[in-house]
Amino acid sequence: MKEMKYQSDRKIELLDTGKCCGYTYYILNLGTHPTAYIDIPKSHKYYEKDYNDIDLPVHYGLTYARSHLYIAKDKKINGWFLGWDYAHAGDYAGYYKPYEFLGLESKKWTTAEIQQEVFEACKELERINHEK
Repeated sequence: MKEMKYQSDRKIELLDTGKCCGYTYYILNLGTHPTAYIDIPKSHKYYEKDYNDIDLPVHYGLTYARSHLYIAKDKKINGWFLGWDYAHAGDYAGYYKPYEFLGLESKKWTTAEIQQEVFEACKELERINHEK
């Protein structure tokens, strides 16, 4: 597991990948902010569903549902990926400090904190898929 390092330039860096509850996950550093993705298998009820039609309790909600994911500048993988980002109100964005004038700090997410949220999302995906 690599630690998230914020910067002002955009990039794609794989910070962590692994399995939880049978789902493969990816945590990426996009330079300005981190993101998280879960590969959804064809057998899951959320496979090929739009993220607006899915209620998954992740950081500020899902923002990604696509048939591919770039895990490096020139490395694309295929599947069905649901994802979310850490670039919302109160989150640090590498170059933008919206709360600095108020004397407030923005949240810099660690890879371990994101991994915990990913594990919770995987458990919820597994629970949802086994509902009748």
